[in-house]
This record gives sequence, C-alpha cells and structure tokens, in this order.
Amino acid sequence: MPTCAYCSANALYHDRASGETLCLAHARLEVRGPRGHAPRPSLTIRPAAPVDLPRVAELAAYFWGEVEVECFDHTYQVDTLPATVACDGGEIVGVASYALEDEDKTVNLVMLNVLPRWQGRGAARELIAAVTHVGRIEGAERIVVATTNDDLPALALYQRLGFTITETLTGKLLEHHGGIEPGFAGIPVRDEIRMELRL
Repeated sequence: MPTCAYCSANALYHDRASGETLCLAHARLEVRGPRGHAPRPSLTIRPAAPVDLPRVAELAAYFWGEVEVECFDHTYQVDTLPATVACDGGEIVGVASYALEDEDKTVNLVMLNVLPRWQGRGAARELIAAVTHVGRIEGAERIVVATTNDDLPALALYQRLGFTITETLTGKLLEHHGGIEPGFAGIPVRDEIRMELRL
C-alpha cells in the first residue's frame, strides 16, 4: 500500500500535478481548471464476489484502520456487506460497501474509497452510480452517507452528484476517537456530516 511522499503515513490522495501520493496532513485543496488532457482508460466497475471480500477488508483497514464501521447508528463489518468494486485489470483499486435498510427504504453507503493512484478517473462517481442502480432495483427511496467535517473532497463529490446535507452531528467524532484527530489539510476531525440522495 502506498505511503505519503512527505512522511510514512498511509497515502489517501493523489496529486495529479506532481504524481505524489499524500496523507491527510499533507493534502491541500486548490482551485484548478479542467484537466484538458486525454483521459486515462476507465476502470471496470462490478459487483464484489465472495472472493473479493478479503481485499475489501484490506482496503477498509488501510483507509480507516478498521473493518468495523459505525454509520447512522448501526455497526457494520464492511467485509460482510454487499459491495461494488473498481478494478484495473485484475486488481481491486476502489470499493463502495453498502447496506440495504428495508425498514426505511434506505441504502446506507458505508464505505467509499479509491486508492490514490487511481483517483481522478471517475471511479468514485461510477461506484456511487452502481450503488444507486442497486438501490432503485431494491425499491429504496434514498441513499445516505456520512462523512467528516474535514473531508472536503468527499463533501464536494457527494454534492456534485446530487447529495444534500441533512444533518451535522457536532462533536460525534470526538466521542468516537476520544479526542481531536488531524484530518484533511490539518483540519481537526470533530463532526459527522450526514447527507442523502433521493432516488
């Protein structure tokens, strides 16, 4: 798994200009125009098979440091949930794990991550589209996702795709982590931001 170009932490982002991989503390946002160069080959998006679940667990441990995720007042083992994966050839490089909550006709997007080298190729958008398709087939009325106050790239992505902010749980992550942790661009991770997409 890649490490940050500036320290030994896990790299979560890819700097398209320099090619470097970056951890939360060393990533920064900047205003840029369209890329303007030829797109790279797209990735294959497909449902995860049982044989893929160890890789899903590996990615969860890499990005989150755990495979058990608390989300919308439920606790999930991401390697036991249905998932859609993004593949480059035979390698799984991204995943969207989700839970179908029949009682309120909701799809809970529990985990969405793409390894840094493969970011910027539309994988996250396509993974969400695949989960949305499943939700519609299953009769869901909405997709919900929770992110953190510092995760500006995720907040931008979800809103571009039509998600709206429905609730902010101030201090929720302080309780979960037992204190402040540094997040994206050094922003303290404190709050959980809940969003939804109506289907």
